Amino acid sequence: ERVIVMGHKVTDIDSLGASVGVCRAALQAGKHAHIVLGEINSGIRPWVNALQASGDYEENYILTHDQAIELTNQNTVVVVVDTNRPSMAECSELLERTKTIVVMDHHRQSEEKIENAALSYIEPSASSACEMIAEILQYYDDDIKLKVNEADCIYAGIIVDTNNFVAKTGMRTFAAAAFLRSHGADVTRVRK
Repeated sequence: ERVIVMGHKVTDIDSLGASVGVCRAALQAGKHAHIVLGEINSGIRPWVNALQASGDYEENYILTHDQAIELTNQNTVVVVVDTNRPSMAECSELLERTKTIVVMDHHRQSEEKIENAALSYIEPSASSACEMIAEILQYYDDDIKLKVNEADCIYAGIIVDTNNFVAKTGMRTFAAAAFLRSHGADVTRVRK
């Protein structure tokens, strides 16, 4: 009945962008979708403000840790993006409150990992979590329509993690970027 998405502690734009993409997929499926954020740092503050100001989401689209813990139950899917280590998760308490956990990450798995995941998609060859999510969204639903600020946010995650398409890029990276551009992502707006 509900999807709660979180990235890693000290959220960066790749983690936020991937969370936004997962929420779009959940909203497309008619589910309530939320992103868990701890302290909103200066790197993501403009993005969070833009998402909240858009009026496109439920009032509690962005949740604090306490709000997320209160909303999470056995009927909640908790999606962890951009990390696969429970100690690095934004709100690791959520991992104990539900039986359905999904992990999507582009970092190599270490000995410490989220053990009870129903689905674990770890792709170290991906440039970023945003690339992975953009790739999934392309095939998720033919009618998916990203909001411009969502496309920008996901695109920004790819730009930051690839150092402006200089490092860790491949054909899949550019295909994901092209998909996001076709949904309104704008390079100039993202760089600003």
